[in-house]
Amino acid sequence: MNTEKKEALFSPDEENIANKTAELTELLCTTQDYKRYEKHLKALKEQPEKYHKLNEFRRKHMELQLEAEDERYYERMEALYTEYKDILMESVVTKFLASEQSVCKMMRKIYDSIALKMNLDVTYMDET
Repeated sequence: MNTEKKEALFSPDEENIANKTAELTELLCTTQDYKRYEKHLKALKEQPEKYHKLNEFRRKHMELQLEAEDERYYERMEALYTEYKDILMESVVTKFLASEQSVCKMMRKIYDSIALKMNLDVTYMDET
């Protein structure tokens, strides 16, 4: 029988943070914004062709954002929106995207609050 003491996965501080994170996550999942997001995601997934088409658009959109330095960026972005205009105007898609945006805004506020309280030195990002 192996009697070696196993190393803890988390330090006591990290364990406390993990527990508090789990509590925060549970709380976030009870918000109206998140419940609305879940409802609209479920409705969208019930229409697999629209869900697939939206995800195709989102992948292409992300790829373009990563190439924002490209001199044809705006032209390519406009072409992408034109190509996917029909799916982006679907009610189930607009409701999902609006609810997703609300959840993302809530998460951003939380991230910003944590970052402000931690007072990390990120001045190197200001230097050119």
